Amino acid sequence: MRTLSLGISQLLTESAKPSNPEKRAALRDMASGAADFATRYLPGSGILRKLDQVREQFGGFTDAEKQGDARYLDMHGRNFFRPPGALREPDFLDACSRCKKCVEACPEQVITPAQSHMGPPVDTPILMPNQGACTMCGECMDVCPTGALAKTPISKIRIGIAVVEPDTCLGYKGEACTGCHRACPLEPNAIAFDKTMPKVDSRVCTGCGLCVAECPTEPKSIVVLPRPARK
Repeated sequence: MRTLSLGISQLLTESAKPSNPEKRAALRDMASGAADFATRYLPGSGILRKLDQVREQFGGFTDAEKQGDARYLDMHGRNFFRPPGALREPDFLDACSRCKKCVEACPEQVITPAQSHMGPPVDTPILMPNQGACTMCGECMDVCPTGALAKTPISKIRIGIAVVEPDTCLGYKGEACTGCHRACPLEPNAIAFDKTMPKVDSRVCTGCGLCVAECPTEPKSIVVLPRPARK
């Protein structure tokens, strides 16, 4: 099965972001079909039709998901979201002391200790980017005493992947809306447009959730989903 390419993360670093507009445009063009593919491959755009379903899907988990259904395991081996810089899940669990320093350090208060109904081990830190966006300030990585949250350049952070719901997105209805694009903090921007339709560049998107917060539709027409594993 075709997989999402993450090659752009090897090209972008904190100190070397493309400044040439033509180069930025070329990078976006290379991934013009990324959003369409992501919507097709991930657990279905249908779950985006009701925000409550998204919250249930990624805030509390079904028995099948808790048993590790491969359809819901992301590139890190998770069916939930960890804070920026989190190691792959087995290594993370070995390293994390559950000290809650990252929870206390988060200025946006969007890192929370997992509860028993959420799937991951109790008191390990998780994010819910569809309910509160991560600004990728780096405070959680800075205070982590064990390296479970490794210091990682923003361009290489992969919390999840933003996916657009065409059925409710204003842009897919031909209306001018740039909320998700304007909210994206990255350079090059992870969201470009095909006419009025937003397209997510999977090789740039960090899954921070800032675009979700700015989406004007209800239910939201863009959400963060687990990023699929490479086969």
